[in-house]
Amino acid sequence: SSRPWGGARRRRRRPAAMGLDSLDGGGLDGLDGILGRQPGAAEAGDDEYVLGFEDLTPFEVEYFVRDLREFKLEEVGGSAWLTQHEKMEKLNWTAHSQAKEALDEYVVDQLNTGEKLPTVVYDLILVEVWKERIWPLVKAKIAKFSSLRTYIPVYHEATAANLLEICLYHRTSCEEAGDALVDLVDFCVRKLRYVLATPNDELVRQVADAKEVAGWDGVRALDEQFVECEFQVCMCVISILRFLTDHRVAVPLAVTTRLLETHDVLLLLVPLMEKAPWVRKNRVNGRIEKFEEHKWQPVEREDEGRLPKLHSQVWLTIYNLVMDAECRSRYELSSFRRENLLRLRRFINEVVVDQLPPLTNLHRTLEELSISGQFTGAGEGGSRAAAATPFVVELVAEAREALVRTYEGRWQEVADLQLREVLVKETPEELKRLGQMISIPKEFLDAEPLPEKPEDGAVAAAGDGAEVRAASSWGALLDLMCVRSTASFFAAARVADAPIDEVVVVSAPPQPSPSDGGRLKLELRRVRHSLLGAGQRSAQDRAAADAMLAARRASEAGSSFLVAVDAPGVPATVTRIVPFVSQKGAARSAEQLLKLLQKPGRESLLAMYADDVAEFSVAVGVSAEGEESLESRHIPGLFLSA
Repeated sequence: SSRPWGGARRRRRRPAAMGLDSLDGGGLDGLDGILGRQPGAAEAGDDEYVLGFEDLTPFEVEYFVRDLREFKLEEVGGSAWLTQHEKMEKLNWTAHSQAKEALDEYVVDQLNTGEKLPTVVYDLILVEVWKERIWPLVKAKIAKFSSLRTYIPVYHEATAANLLEICLYHRTSCEEAGDALVDLVDFCVRKLRYVLATPNDELVRQVADAKEVAGWDGVRALDEQFVECEFQVCMCVISILRFLTDHRVAVPLAVTTRLLETHDVLLLLVPLMEKAPWVRKNRVNGRIEKFEEHKWQPVEREDEGRLPKLHSQVWLTIYNLVMDAECRSRYELSSFRRENLLRLRRFINEVVVDQLPPLTNLHRTLEELSISGQFTGAGEGGSRAAAATPFVVELVAEAREALVRTYEGRWQEVADLQLREVLVKETPEELKRLGQMISIPKEFLDAEPLPEKPEDGAVAAAGDGAEVRAASSWGALLDLMCVRSTASFFAAARVADAPIDEVVVVSAPPQPSPSDGGRLKLELRRVRHSLLGAGQRSAQDRAAADAMLAARRASEAGSSFLVAVDAPGVPATVTRIVPFVSQKGAARSAEQLLKLLQKPGRESLLAMYADDVAEFSVAVGVSAEGEESLESRHIPGLFLSA
């Protein structure tokens, strides 16, 4: 099971001074290369933090399901609500694991027996209303918090939808959900309308490179995270609709009425088939990708004719509605509805039918519809209308109606209450707890550790591999005391309001390759950890990485900071924890460095280091002043662009 993520760049000030001779100094062992694992920093305690979910026992499932309850809007994000989120996340993990391994699905059984599916539907609607009405009022204030604090409420909607998806595959769950399915159908329709009203390139915005996200502020980063999570939920509801139509005879009649008459879902599904938001072209490499298993995956050349799973789900949903006799009798065919259905004929060909044989019958029905103007056997004058009755009884979407009615005109009041009591800056203990609420994919736990910084002999033996040369060159550059100290002061200048997941990114702006005696220009900027490799990882993968990071960093903030490199040949997602040091290499805390910058007469230095971007330079080759310098043999491995 898996699921689902700026602002103008500030004007640069003049380059930050490379030397801060007046600042305190001392000795420090050399950094062992930012591109290699830091001894003791990320090894000793890994097992303590990197714990993925394990399948729940039947007794745990019974306890978790029994405790599921409905919350008030102002409680979203609070301690009790987070506890329920964690339980639902583990239930979802276990349910998908059982389905995948073809085991006894006691999570689904317990939700049915405990009559908790309406509670899950209510929870889904609650978070939707929170995202719609409260989130815009609070996001600017919480943008600097840990990304997990802001991500979990947004991502909870995907967890609830994903759990419903696995449950509604079973007919018994559709029966047990009862009238709550009316709310669920309305939810699905709202998501489909959003997909159809939004251009494909805005549903999930592709990031070409790290430079593109460099100018994003905290609010823009949250907006991008919000959009990506919203897309994941929208793709999830396609499967939910398919399962509801699979088991249409087991659901209340009001659900069928809602699908065909109130919302006319066929008028949404046909344009959705034409829009195909689950397929895209990668901006970086030009390859075709499809959205499957809740992330974008490249389509191999031999698989280009294979239908994406979501495409098949839409086809099967349409098939269920059009070929069902009861649906035909209730679906009054107007000329507009008929033309809408006939647009499907151009998508049915031998390649599609080979993969979905039932579409042969659908194709024949559509051809007959084009000739006779009505469904076969529907009687004269179009579809057979339902028996006339003087009574009109329609179930309303109770959950959403009740929430909107209760809080109408009080949205700002709820937002202010949450900012005071719920959405507050986290303690280290809370950060560790938040980090344990995200399901970490197995590949994260089984990943091989990154290699140490290559020695010169290893580089020579490896030949001209770009990654090896880049690791060696950037490792040598980041070993320089002036680089480590400048990055330390840059990170410390805004430590008071810096989020726990802030990363200092080091890069080399475009410039000619400096020769001996010249200077290499470097740039520092601040980026949220979740934005590293934003175009290469799914929202869930970034959330899992942030969960591991939050748990580890909870007790280390103030004594160290995160550094990454933005350069060709260096993975964008690689970060290392680096201790704060003074200009001469003495170990210092962030508060100590900030106090040094705040001394009278250093206002300009503090302003430069507190900016979003700082520039500085290092000597190359032999320096006339005898200052620390980078050996010129490392310049080619930096892959500078003029």
